[in-house]
Amino acid sequence: MHRLFRKRLDGAKGESEFVIALNVDIRGFSKWSLEVDSAQTALFIKKVYAKLIDQYFSEAAFFKPTGDGLLVIVKFPEDEVKEVVETVVSSAMQIVDEFADLCEDEAVINFPVPQHVGIGISRGAASRLVSGSYTLDYSGRVLNLASRLMDIARPKGVVFDSHFGIDLLPADIRDQFAAGQVYLPGVAPRIPLDIRYWPSSIEIPSMNLTPIGTPEWEHVEHTAPRKHFEGISHFALDLPSHPHDPRSLRCEVQHDEITPGGRRSQAYSRNFTIPLDYIDAAGQPEARIKVEDLMRELDAGEVKSSWPVRVKMSYRMN
Repeated sequence: MHRLFRKRLDGAKGESEFVIALNVDIRGFSKWSLEVDSAQTALFIKKVYAKLIDQYFSEAAFFKPTGDGLLVIVKFPEDEVKEVVETVVSSAMQIVDEFADLCEDEAVINFPVPQHVGIGISRGAASRLVSGSYTLDYSGRVLNLASRLMDIARPKGVVFDSHFGIDLLPADIRDQFAAGQVYLPGVAPRIPLDIRYWPSSIEIPSMNLTPIGTPEWEHVEHTAPRKHFEGISHFALDLPSHPHDPRSLRCEVQHDEITPGGRRSQAYSRNFTIPLDYIDAAGQPEARIKVEDLMRELDAGEVKSSWPVRVKMSYRMN
């Protein structure tokens, strides 16, 4: 296949087309692939690709695997844009709803698989690299934008930009999408981009809610044995300054992993994030976490009472 691709490059040329680009990403795939056999990874991704193409995008013009997802290009006649936009968005929403059960009829898949997908969609002009009647690849801003939008559709959902055409959708679909603004690397770093997203429970990363530049971060840490946190409902740290945007606040916790023999590892550690609240009482900002959230994760990591736990609060200053 790669040699055929190389051969066709010599006579290839670029053509401009109006397309809809979808970037479908399997959430948690990278971590999951480290926990299962490589043959299981290959089997699952093969089945997913086939089902996405056959059941949802059988009329698409081009597909390209992205390792943990699929890039889909849909062409549309000028007089059918409304119908194609509705079909694409409906299919994307259906994939999100049905993905957890996508392979349930595959008897060969008898192991746990990822449950969610994030999908970014954009519409515009793209460059098609073509050799004869064979499409080698697509490129252009529309593909990059779909990829950036996909990245904020977390933990699952569909996101498209305001230029995609929310008004082309019927009211029953249109009304399910919430409106928002985001900053995207390489696309909208300083001026926010208007987006629509579904479902409304999508958690847009804090880094996409403020202008993108060279951020300055403040960090506050506290390390203590697990027993220090037991018996209290909340744990708080005073912040040395007011965050530029409280939404950038994050709490990361680190502890040593447990060895198969039940001892504290000297080489490996586990990191996780937990929700926090920002408090600004009497001019003194602080970040506070619920200890029950912390303990739930420490229990999952089998952390002993005497083992050190590092709590790190971070926020952007600009």
